[in-house]
Amino acid sequence: MISKRLDTARIILAVMGLIISIYLAASADLNLPVTCPNGQVINCGKVLNSLYAQSFGIPNTYYGILFFLLVLALAYIKKQELLALLSAIGMGFVFYFLYAEYQLGAICIYCTGVHIVTLAIFAISVFEISRSTDANATTQTKT
Repeated sequence: MISKRLDTARIILAVMGLIISIYLAASADLNLPVTCPNGQVINCGKVLNSLYAQSFGIPNTYYGILFFLLVLALAYIKKQELLALLSAIGMGFVFYFLYAEYQLGAICIYCTGVHIVTLAIFAISVFEISRSTDANATTQTKT
């Protein structure tokens, strides 16, 4: 029962992250302004137009789209170990992007949404792995 709820939560989170990533990619591709307050600290434009907005010449929003599509695919085929690995890699990127925002002195609320979604997906994966490890340990102890 809890496994089904975790799967559903992960899918909902991945769809949320995908929607945010597509919105940001489409805004950039169509040269449309992103709806966000551009103040001193919260300033999506400053973050999204910085040198940190691309990696290897590709906008990071595309990596976000790929990440969330992979999460959805792996969740669909129930590959918990790969989901855990992918979400750990995602958390590595989250830490890098937090560093980038710190360096810029600006926060993008959409990026923060993606960070929170990625953290939640990672937490689900860690919980599932720890549960399966505990279940395996219990099974081995009984035999």
